[in-house]
Amino acid sequence: MIIGNIKNPYINNSINQQLQKALNNKNSITNSKKTSSDELMKQKIRNMNDQLTLSQNSEQQIESGMSILEKKELGLDDIKDIGKQLKELSKQYTNSDLSEDDKLKIEKQEGKLLNNLEGLMNQNVENDIVGDKTIQLNGDDGKSSVILSKGFNIILDFGKLDDTKTSNIVAIDKDKHFSNNISVDTLLENPSIIEERILNPVQDAIEKVYDAKSIIYGDFMKEYTLATSSIDELYKMGGISAYTKDSKMLQQKSLYITMSELYSHPLNK
Repeated sequence: MIIGNIKNPYINNSINQQLQKALNNKNSITNSKKTSSDELMKQKIRNMNDQLTLSQNSEQQIESGMSILEKKELGLDDIKDIGKQLKELSKQYTNSDLSEDDKLKIEKQEGKLLNNLEGLMNQNVENDIVGDKTIQLNGDDGKSSVILSKGFNIILDFGKLDDTKTSNIVAIDKDKHFSNNISVDTLLENPSIIEERILNPVQDAIEKVYDAKSIIYGDFMKEYTLATSSIDELYKMGGISAYTKDSKMLQQKSLYITMSELYSHPLNK
């Protein structure tokens, strides 16, 4: 009996089933890899969005802190200006050629300046420019850092000049930062008091505020770099459109300009 090329339907069907199963397994693996890759990309986009949100929140906190410090620095600069005027009047007052009427006029001017100084320094909490400033900054690592700008106080008298004494003002009234225990004519005759109790301390306070601004500006630049990098990466990954990218970058540029202007030292403006 000669058996030619007879097709066995059972064998062929089994082979087909095996081939189909192998093909299905291959497609399943391919689809699984594709799904895994898609999920991984989505997770990366979510993480990048979270990073961007944290950086933007930190930027807002830093901007608020910088504005507070800027307001305090400008207020201290106004106090310094009053101190310079007081010192100038003192120079005029000690001129031997002045008449008694001229001296009385200078005393009135000095008195007005002292009243202006008291009004500027002893304001309510809402308008306080010389009190302690605590700024809370929440970083993207979940930790918090505090930049503290110490309050600035002035006491005009002949007592010992030290931090303990000036802090007694706050102990009596937390909104009171200025106290004058010297008569106008005595102050005019002793310009060293103006120098030691107003001009030198206020300049030191201005520099300390500027140091705090330098620290906070450094923190801003870190968050700014993270934010712009996140925006760029989101665009590259397809997480945002080109329009959204440009819009967010413009916002970052505007914030950078604002912060740079606030950071500028008054001597450089």
